[in-house]
Order: sequence, then structure tokens, then C-alpha cells
Amino acid sequence: MTSSLDEAILRVLPTERDATAWLSTPEVRRRLEERGHRVGYTKKVQRHLTALEADARVVSMLNGRELLWQRKPWLHGLQEGMSGLMSASEAVAFHILQRFAGNKLPNAVTRDIDPLFKAAESRLSQETADSRIYRAWADKIDSVDGAFTLIRPKLRPEIFQTVATATFFERELLVQYRAAYRGERSDEPRTKKLWPLALVESAGVMYMVAQDPSRAPRPEKGETEWTRALYRLDRIRSVSESGESFTYPDDFKLRKYIETQQVFDFLPEPPVLLELAFEGNAGNQLRESPMSKDQKIDTLPDGRMKVTGTVTPSLKLRWWLRALGAGVEILAPQALRDEFAEDFAKLAKRYRTS
Repeated sequence: MTSSLDEAILRVLPTERDATAWLSTPEVRRRLEERGHRVGYTKKVQRHLTALEADARVVSMLNGRELLWQRKPWLHGLQEGMSGLMSASEAVAFHILQRFAGNKLPNAVTRDIDPLFKAAESRLSQETADSRIYRAWADKIDSVDGAFTLIRPKLRPEIFQTVATATFFERELLVQYRAAYRGERSDEPRTKKLWPLALVESAGVMYMVAQDPSRAPRPEKGETEWTRALYRLDRIRSVSESGESFTYPDDFKLRKYIETQQVFDFLPEPPVLLELAFEGNAGNQLRESPMSKDQKIDTLPDGRMKVTGTVTPSLKLRWWLRALGAGVEILAPQALRDEFAEDFAKLAKRYRTS
């Protein structure tokens, strides 16, 4: 039975058709480590190579006192002829994957499927009857942010790859993180151990969802679940693997975490019944895209559209309401109405003064 490490070894080994046809055992280990596979020691790779040779999957050659390795050419032939085997639909799928998600995958994945990306490019470049319309699809789709676009913070590639690889293989990280409230202080942030559970992109910024293994729930204080926090990858000053793996928590589900915790709404508060009154067409988008599952739409005596629904107050909710300006009035809850009234009074005073 072929293990995941065996499969990785077969992918990094050359064949007789490659420019570098043979690799030493240490070089095989180095290439595996580059892809994020933690091998441990060279003798382990040697044992796997020997087993693969016994299965007639690879061949070896003695060069002085050093063993060199290559894989059997049938595997290479499959990759070499992949563009001929790939349909136009499959080529489009891999091309779109590379375009929209290629920079969000760990090296352990991208380097292994790179031949598929190249085969897709080759297949779409062919002058066949179906190639033009399939090739054109990539120029017919795109994605844009719904809000005003800011210049995104720079994310160091080595930071992303270290975090992505550790997340993929479920390995503990040593992280130095500079939180926003700490500003640009000159002192080095302390190093903490974190278990990376997931990666999420929001508004062009990449976040890691992580669990601090040193902060177990304290039942005596009413804590029954582990605390998970967000870490912006561009705020990570340094990161490395600790050398330890962790058992991925059974109770963590990313989609549930996003929907129930609403951490990406930023500073969420307890749910409230929100009542809004819209001028003209300002609230028409809510007819097709409701703000809540229990949303109700009525008409006020003055003709304005009234929308009611249970929502979680947050920074994102406030940003959305402020973006509507005078087109919306908050009727309830009173606390949120008072907050906006105070803010708008300050704005009115500021603009009158200027």
C-alpha cells in the first residue's frame, strides 16, 4: 500500500527523460522538506525508497558510495501526455483554480499539482475547435470587493507558506504577533505557541484562526469550550514550526465558527431586533438580500419602507448603516439609535464649523 510519503517521493523523483535524471537520498529529502513534508531523517527516506524499489516503482544506481534514484518512466509519461488526456472543461477548471486560489495553497499541494496547471495551460493554448471559447472563459469572470477598495497590506510569502503548511499538516507554530492596539512599538512581541486551525480571507486580508494550547477551558469559571482567536497574517512578525504536531479538535468546524461566532463582523455584540426605515430606493437591496432570516418588510404611514430583523450588532453592521447615510433611519433598538444620533450630531457640528 502506497503511503502519502511514498506518493510525495514519487512526485519529486525524476525519470530518465528529465535533465537531472537521478537524485541522491539527501536531495530527495530536501525536496520533500521544501514541500512541507516533515521527513525527520534521511534514513527514513532511504527505507521508503528501498520499499518502492522492491515494488518496481523506482530504480537505483550506485555512484561511488552514493545511491541515486529515479522513478519508472510510466508515471512521467502520464504527466508528459497529460495535456492530451485533459478535456477542455478540466483545463478551464484547473486554470481558474490556479488563478483564484493558486496563491492560497501550501507548497505541499501546489508543487504536486503544478504539472496539472501546466497541462491546463498547454491544453487551452491548442488550436482546436473547442479551445477558443474555453480559453476565453477566464477573461469573462472576475471578483471585486463590495466596498471601497483600499491598498491591501503586504503579506510576506514566507509567512503565508509557513502558516499554510503548518495548517495543512496540523503542526504547532511559534508566533510573534503585533496586535493592532500595540502600534509600531520597538520592543519584540513575545513568542506564543498556537495551533493553526484554518485560514480565511476577508476583504483582501488573510487571517489565521488559531487555538492557544496553554489556555484550556476553565469549567469553574463557566468556560466549556476552547477559545479560538483571529490573527492577521500581515501582522505576524515571525513564525516557525515548533517541531510538534497537534490533534485537530473535533469540535471545530470552520463554517460553523464563521456563522455562529461572527468574528469577521468584528466586535460582535448580543443579537438585537433591528428596525430600520428607508427613504426612496435606499433599502431595495434587502428585498433580494435579506439582513436576517426572520426579516419582515412593511410600509410606514409616511410611505417609507420599514425593515425588521434579528441581527448581531458589530462594526460591519455600523459600517453598512453609515454607508447608507440619510437614506436610512434606525428606529430600534434605542441604544443604537442614540449612538448614531450622537455621531451624526458631532459630524454636523464639525462640518458647520469648517
